[in-house]
Amino acid sequence: MDRPLDLAESTSTSRGGTILVVDDEDQVRNLLARFLRRYGHHVVTAAGVDEALQRLAEHEVDLVLTDLKMPGRSGLELVAEMRQRVPSVRAILLSAYADVHAAARAIELGVDHLVIKPFQLEDLCERVRASLERRWQAQEQERQRDLLTAQLRRRDVESKLWVLRAAHALTTAVEVRDPYIAGHAMRVTAYGLRIAETIGGIDLMRFRLAGDLHDIGKIGVPDPILNKPGPLTPEEQAIVQQHPLTGARILEPLIDDPLVLGVVRWHHERWDGHGYPDRLAGQDIPLPARVLAVADTLDAITSARAYRQGRSWDDAVEEIRRQAGAQFDPEVVEAFLHSLDPIRQLFEEFRWRPPARSSAEPLFGAGSEPGWLHR
Repeated sequence: MDRPLDLAESTSTSRGGTILVVDDEDQVRNLLARFLRRYGHHVVTAAGVDEALQRLAEHEVDLVLTDLKMPGRSGLELVAEMRQRVPSVRAILLSAYADVHAAARAIELGVDHLVIKPFQLEDLCERVRASLERRWQAQEQERQRDLLTAQLRRRDVESKLWVLRAAHALTTAVEVRDPYIAGHAMRVTAYGLRIAETIGGIDLMRFRLAGDLHDIGKIGVPDPILNKPGPLTPEEQAIVQQHPLTGARILEPLIDDPLVLGVVRWHHERWDGHGYPDRLAGQDIPLPARVLAVADTLDAITSARAYRQGRSWDDAVEEIRRQAGAQFDPEVVEAFLHSLDPIRQLFEEFRWRPPARSSAEPLFGAGSEPGWLHR
């Protein structure tokens, strides 16, 4: 360096950064540190690459100012490893030689400046300022991106909450159209949650949402069919059997959740492959849909309909037990049977004090069916 440090010169009032000075020569390292501190920068120092990496782990550094040639590993090796650990930190390389290969490697590693010794301290200060400006601009851009992302995420969550409330209102509208199934979705969800807790491996919050929305597709079933007091014709049965597909189509643009969409679409599939709409069989039917199918059937059997009276709890349990391996997954039926006490308690509570939930409440979250199949 061809100019001694004048500690009496005026200091800058510009924003200071945290700078790591790396040089194996104590005199040079201390001189640079003292000079940079006079300009308002916080300076930490290291005599070699290993010590520099330790300083990088200890401090939030904005800029590394490092000598190229040092005993052991070089300044370029330091920058290369720094790019792996803290890629956003800026770097300035000091060298006594105008090495073309070193310059090319420095550019490749994203070094801001290759400063050849001797140099003017004011010139180095200007290069330091330029590197720190790049660092701060990048940090501000990242902060703005994070802020925008958070705003978009918040708006997305808010819009989805309103969408889900609207979807729940549609489900409620289905139940209002048929007084016989009032509270059906709530009861099925409650029964299903007990089975899901027993069997394990199911996200209960998402499963609750799926249960609440599983029959939303019935909004597309005409009232004369939904409320028909007698048996359905094959044509009418075909219309009813479209409701899982209709429900999935309603929700697909609104909910990006395969568990919820799978339950809505496949809760009428059968273990033996004779269900609808896709005739899935066995393990091809998602587990949450298999669980809800049992809960759905329990409520279907025990609830009155326009065309029949509800059957007893014992009849429902026996029918579900009998359908294990045919309509239902045997393991899910076993989990149901292990959960009979808490489910029976819920059944009695719903029987005497049917719960009500406002649609405005936030949500978090081939015809071989038996003759009691509900519509």
